[in-house]
Amino acid sequence: MEQAHASIIEQQRLEQNEQLATKHKELILKLEHQVHQLRLRETAWERTISELVARKDLLERRENAWTRTIGELMADIEIRNKREWWWEEMKSEMEGRIGGLSYQAVLERYGPGPHRVSMIIDLDDTQQEVLIELAPITLMPHSVHTFLSQLSEGYWTRGTPAIVMNPGHVLQACPHPCLETKAMGGSYPGDPYVDMKHAGLDTVSFQEYHPEYPHEKYTIGFAGRPHSGPEFYINMMNNTMDHGPKEAITKKAIEDEEEVDEMTMEPDPCFGKIISGFEVIDKIAEGLTRGDLPDESKETSDDDDEEALSDSLLIQPVRIVSMSIISESDDSSTSEDTRDEL
Repeated sequence: MEQAHASIIEQQRLEQNEQLATKHKELILKLEHQVHQLRLRETAWERTISELVARKDLLERRENAWTRTIGELMADIEIRNKREWWWEEMKSEMEGRIGGLSYQAVLERYGPGPHRVSMIIDLDDTQQEVLIELAPITLMPHSVHTFLSQLSEGYWTRGTPAIVMNPGHVLQACPHPCLETKAMGGSYPGDPYVDMKHAGLDTVSFQEYHPEYPHEKYTIGFAGRPHSGPEFYINMMNNTMDHGPKEAITKKAIEDEEEVDEMTMEPDPCFGKIISGFEVIDKIAEGLTRGDLPDESKETSDDDDEEALSDSLLIQPVRIVSMSIISESDDSSTSEDTRDEL
């Protein structure tokens, strides 16, 4: 009996030991799993820390690179500013030299002035005279010299020079053979002013301008930018804001919310004014242009190479019969008539 009871107790103890062993194994497995998870986390943190350190190094290198780049850019900007300043200085010096040489040339060949030009116009089959007084050579020496040289070489007398365009704010004239060019509806090939170009009289060397001689009504300016000439225009209103210096052009563009084109910001040279024959000029300004015609009556071409004709073209261009420099003796005989008209 005692032996059976001892056997039962031993069996219970063994079962308890087995249960404890099982629990211990489960606990060990659980602990091992937790340790494994912690190791995985530790490894992940190590990778994260390594990545952060690498990113920090990369950011530092980028920062250093940006610092160097900014420094290089600032140095480049400084160099460019210096070059621009040097260029402006050289440009101003060259323009001053050209102006000085032009002043001396006008003085030696045409005298100190005032220099006046007689322009004979064929208006309604009647020859009419318009007198032009050029700007003082102390203000616009290069432009005056260029225009007087064009006159002396006969570019505004031979052929068919004419007043051809009337956009409203100006009347624009051009020398021969502009009436025969494609822009005017003709068939003249190539550059119409090649002879003037070979003579160095097709454009001014720089955009000369003086604030004391602005683009007021009835003044005369060379057309075209960035190099004006040989065509000229008569201002039919005060065009200083449009044809004047950079500041005026920029101000108007800002007011109109337009983009400023650097290539067109230079002023047009204003180098003369009408002093007699205002009624002739006003009469020309009343002439009809292509823009006044109904669309169906405008001549068109199917040729892709043909230039589109401007609506500002006068339907009947006004021929310039001649333009001649008035000598001092002629000038003295006409000065009284000019004063009376003014």
